[in-house]
Amino acid sequence: MSVFIDENLSQDDTGSVACRHCTTVLGVAAHPLRDARVRVTAPQTAGPSVRAEASHFTDREVVLRQTFCPECLTLLQSEIVPADEPSSRSRSVKVVGA
Repeated sequence: MSVFIDENLSQDDTGSVACRHCTTVLGVAAHPLRDARVRVTAPQTAGPSVRAEASHFTDREVVLRQTFCPECLTLLQSEIVPADEPSSRSRSVKVVGA
């Protein structure tokens, strides 16, 4: 049985978390994006609605951090965050028996 986590991720009976598009295993319940690929770029690469320089608002460097499936390159999450901080968007999956 596979458990639907979101549009891009599912978890199987063994606890492995995989991409729903190509079935590549990305991690386990405690660290579902452990083996995903991360790209760090300037926030402006997020699109035309992100135009202002971060230096107008903070004295820290700000980056766009995107997480992808390593096989099919499906975008799993995006965040604009201070460069020196770890991802604030963590996931943990726990399946409770019926």
